[in-house]
Amino acid sequence: MDERLKILNTITEITKDNIPIEIKSIQLEFSCNKYSSKKNSIYHITLNDKHLSKRDAFHIKYNCITCDATHIVGTTQFLRKINKCSYRCGECVNKEEAKRLNHSYYLSCLDNKDTKNVQRVPEKSLTLREQKEESELLFDEYDDDFKNTYYSYHLTNEDYKRISKNIISLQNGKYKIEDLEYWSVFKTNNQMLFSGVFYDNTNDLIIKANQPIMRCDNCGNDWRAKTLEKYKNCYKILCSSCTLCNKTFKIRSTKNCVNDSLLYQSKLELNFINWCNNNGFIVKNGPMIPYVFQGIVRKYKVDFMINDLLIEIKDNHIWYRNDIKSGKNEAKINAVKEEIQKGNYKEYYLITPDIWVNTLKTIKQHIKSK
Repeated sequence: MDERLKILNTITEITKDNIPIEIKSIQLEFSCNKYSSKKNSIYHITLNDKHLSKRDAFHIKYNCITCDATHIVGTTQFLRKINKCSYRCGECVNKEEAKRLNHSYYLSCLDNKDTKNVQRVPEKSLTLREQKEESELLFDEYDDDFKNTYYSYHLTNEDYKRISKNIISLQNGKYKIEDLEYWSVFKTNNQMLFSGVFYDNTNDLIIKANQPIMRCDNCGNDWRAKTLEKYKNCYKILCSSCTLCNKTFKIRSTKNCVNDSLLYQSKLELNFINWCNNNGFIVKNGPMIPYVFQGIVRKYKVDFMINDLLIEIKDNHIWYRNDIKSGKNEAKINAVKEEIQKGNYKEYYLITPDIWVNTLKTIKQHIKSK
């Protein structure tokens, strides 16, 4: 803030339609515009208790800190200067030796009508790691409010370390996560100023964390997410199916008789797992079977599987009754029957409390007959 106040204090006059504006008070405020799509805070100028915006047709006269030259710019240009914490004016930038020589070479080529073969004087370029170090130094110059706002949305190194076990790849499988290094702060050229990125050391590339492939903590399935920042404050990383189920039923986990993880949602399901363990039957989490209902392709997650037997456990709750009434349950059963006809599975058992004992006996006989 102090560095930007120095730039703000270089203002000598503000006019609108060539009429000077009386400067009763002028100050900086770090906040987020309620209409911003990024929801990131930036620096605003408050003139006489009113925010200056890009639509305000003010002309701002200021003295450059580095060369003391006087300039007049519009509101937008000065707001960018404040947010970028840019001390140099256009004249200071143009005095850079490399840029001056490049311009001189270009003009000489224009005289010779040889613009195609112009050779520019190479400017000093930073490596990506040097840019990272420069970004961190620049980030450290910002006040705590800016840093806290930034990390309220972006992943810290600790956040990334916590969720990294669930990240398989980025950009829909293009980049494997084990080949990348996470940088929590990297300078950008947009209004966000900084962003978290990944560095590909092998190819010397900066990778954006778009379309990450994630692994669910509950079911172990992989899915494509939109962003990583969505999981910044999540204790468990859940896929969309488990997230939906978890809002209705509390998903819990236990072990089968060979110590593999099993998911269950009700006491009835836990009783079935215990019955399998007591009888030495290796029960596993059921598969996802695609089915079509109301013209939409969906996925039916069967509760359990023993060898090639599918087992679904239903209590008499309202969701199950609604599925029967709407025809959704019938669509699921038909999809399962098609899988059995293809030879992918042997049999499907639906267990409800009223047929609990008899169905368990049938399953037991089926398993022992093999």
